[in-house]
Amino acid sequence: MKKKLVALFMVSAMTAGLLSGCGSAQETAKDTEKAEASSEAVEETQAQTDAAEAEFDPRTITEGVTLTIAVEAKSVVIDWDTNLVTQKLEDRFGVDLQFEVYPAGEFADKLNVMINGGDKLPDIIFGGDGNGLKNQETAWVDSGAILELTKYYEDAEYADYPKYANIAMEWEGVDFVSTLKDAEGKIWGVPTYTVTSNSSAGPRLWINENYAKAVGFDELPTTTEGFFELCKAFAAAGDVNGNGLDDEVVFTSNGIAQNWFKFLMSPYAYAWDDYCLDVEDGTLSFAFATEGWKEGLKYIKQFFDEGLIDSTIITQDYSAYTAIVSNPEAVVLADFWFKPQMVNEDIYEQNKTLLEYGYVAALEGPSGRVEGFWLDKTAVPGAMITVDCENPDAAFLVLDYMLSQEMAACNRYGEEGVDWDYWDNVDDSKFTDGTTKDMYRGESGGDPVFVSYTNSTYWYSGNPQNSGYMMAGPFVQFYNSEGRVMAGGKTEADQTAIEWTKRYLSDSINAVRAVRPKETIATLPMTIDEKEAVSEPMTVIGSFYWQAAANFLTGVWDIDEDWDSYLEELEKMGISDVLAVYQTAYDRTK
Repeated sequence: MKKKLVALFMVSAMTAGLLSGCGSAQETAKDTEKAEASSEAVEETQAQTDAAEAEFDPRTITEGVTLTIAVEAKSVVIDWDTNLVTQKLEDRFGVDLQFEVYPAGEFADKLNVMINGGDKLPDIIFGGDGNGLKNQETAWVDSGAILELTKYYEDAEYADYPKYANIAMEWEGVDFVSTLKDAEGKIWGVPTYTVTSNSSAGPRLWINENYAKAVGFDELPTTTEGFFELCKAFAAAGDVNGNGLDDEVVFTSNGIAQNWFKFLMSPYAYAWDDYCLDVEDGTLSFAFATEGWKEGLKYIKQFFDEGLIDSTIITQDYSAYTAIVSNPEAVVLADFWFKPQMVNEDIYEQNKTLLEYGYVAALEGPSGRVEGFWLDKTAVPGAMITVDCENPDAAFLVLDYMLSQEMAACNRYGEEGVDWDYWDNVDDSKFTDGTTKDMYRGESGGDPVFVSYTNSTYWYSGNPQNSGYMMAGPFVQFYNSEGRVMAGGKTEADQTAIEWTKRYLSDSINAVRAVRPKETIATLPMTIDEKEAVSEPMTVIGSFYWQAAANFLTGVWDIDEDWDSYLEELEKMGISDVLAVYQTAYDRTK
């Protein structure tokens, strides 16, 4: 039975904690209705959970079971065996969890040696919050080391087992478990599903509104032609900020395959996918081999031809790029990122500078095409059960519970009542930054469900602790806080931080969501043979089309005269064969 999960409301420090940037602990939001979850809903969810427990008691399966767990050492986790999360799991299920901790950086290697040598494996293998287990999955499955878990998610006999995965998926509105399936539709891991502030909504175009107004643009342009005209006007104006220096920069970056190119190309051909794969009516295509790409190159080349940007944007490295845009004295019209890269030593002054930049979610092209970056978030294996596990049912039940609301909070945020609390239990004296409960009320008027007291000192400090796993093992970071910024604040600096956070973490993300593509590619499950078939040619093709783009933009090649030769070269490299493999993989997801 599926149960509705109340959203966690995870908040960090008033200023720096809120503005930690791309991929920070701040989560993106769901719609307003779900964002207004109340403490009554928390109690209702708990009541439903208690009722479900009465129907199915997992301890009849887990009581007295010992489970060994392989995990990579983390300097911020003091002792896995005595960790608070371990204690909670052991108390709930009556199990004995025994950790085998492998040195950081040697985790996969040690397990591969054990697998290849036929050694007895731990019952469970924990992953971190990245793609570590996903990268090993094919080889480990092929070697017969990992237990298939599909039955737990699909067979009626095990309907009660993935209870917490089902609750989380119902709340998220995303069947993230299905994104774990391989080419044969099999599942080999218990999921980790993390959503951060910019994990789905991608880079936006940020334009300094003061500079735009100074050159006659009272409103930010929303079309490709309008943005080009603004850039020309800015470049022609000269000393826009009146400092007597010729230090104005239209925009810059660190290479050809970066956000500036992808943003300017996407009104013509969708360029945000890693391989520039696009989908329309279920049919895949490589955007870099379309007429839209050709027209997009002509548009972008205008910026070079007019002297608005120069070829250094193609060859410049990241440090040189950030040295320009992060200079507090820089006069930069535009930046293509999750937020402008302009910084200042003083957080208040930085926020004031950031508020000078308005956003454009996506430019409209000549054909009326408007598509922002949108990445369908998928799950990765957070844990796997090995074939040497004598009690896989018990192992699965323990791992699934780690996807629950309580365990997600403890895993990531620490101890309830010390590091975080549900809204009704919040104690102002526990905040480490001098804020109060009233400062954390959502702008929609609803109360938050969850508040972190110590996020900046617990997570970001790097200090060893023994309250949580720091996102190791199965984990869900709920998609829950956009549009719920702090409504109160003591000072002008507080209000400035609040205003910027709303623009960055709420308004601009909602704007991107509104123009996301109608069809997207979430996963491409392929067989080992298929992966091998595309690996080498796609490496060659990828290098070629980006180098070709640089050649077209800088005039080494002529876009009209050399376009057919470019397409012919792609065919020689096997583009049609590679596309056919990707299409087959994509069709499996339908």
